[in-house]
Order: sequence, then structure tokens, then C-alpha cells
Amino acid sequence: MKISTKVEFGIIAIIDIATYSKNGSAVTTPEIAKRQNISKKYLEQILSCLSSAALVRGQKGSNGGYVIAKKYSDITFKDIINALDVSVLSDVYFSTQSDNETIVTLINQKLWDVMSGYLQKYADSITLEDIVESYKESTESQHSMPMYYI
Repeated sequence: MKISTKVEFGIIAIIDIATYSKNGSAVTTPEIAKRQNISKKYLEQILSCLSSAALVRGQKGSNGGYVIAKKYSDITFKDIINALDVSVLSDVYFSTQSDNETIVTLINQKLWDVMSGYLQKYADSITLEDIVESYKESTESQHSMPMYYI
């Protein structure tokens, strides 16, 4: 499976917003772009998709930027991925014409339908809250590692 940069950067952007928006304060596009090394113009397109899906909300004004629009536990990675590219989690199947339609049907039912279903179910089981907590734990443990000097 190949994931587009739009999906990859969109996931990174929403995790960044969730991580760096403290007490409801908004995170600006330039801040995200700089931290994550993403083009500001491309990031704006991605945030527009996330906003259209009601996953993030833009705030105007001097403290403007983006905030997460729902509880982190209510946003699944299926929601995020589908907001950015619905084809990623869509059903996979053989579309070839074959003399043996029985085998093509069997492969679609026993392999691709099951794999597609598993991927969709798995993406739906992981929430933004899960990933943000793991990310925070990971970065905290990196910062608390003892320094050894030679």
C-alpha cells in the first residue's frame, strides 16, 4: 500500500495540532510548517480538507490558527484518512477479466475483502487520543534519558 504525502502530512499535522494546542489555544500554519518541515501552502490545502471534515477548526484573530474540533477520543484514524483520501481505505479487488471468473471471485472474497475489512476496522480502532498519548510518552522518555559523558 502506498500512502500519499497528503495523507502522511495530514496525519502529522493533526497530531501536531493536538500536541501543541494547549488549553484551547490555536496552532498556526507557520508553526506547524516549521516544526514538521511541510510547505505552508501545501499544509493549508491539507488543513482545508481536515476542516471540511470537521476534524479541525480554524480560528481567526490575533490568536488565530487551528484547533481540534472534537474530543480526541472521538476522532479515529479512519476519519482522518478518509478526510484526506477516501481511496486509501476503500475496498480492494481484482478487476481483471479472466476466463476463470470463479477464481477471481474467490480471491476477492477470501483475500481482498478480508484484508480491506481488517484495515478499515483497525484504522477505526485507533483514536487521535491514542496516538497523541503515545507521542507524548515517547518524547518525554527521550528527554528524560540520562546523559553520559566520556
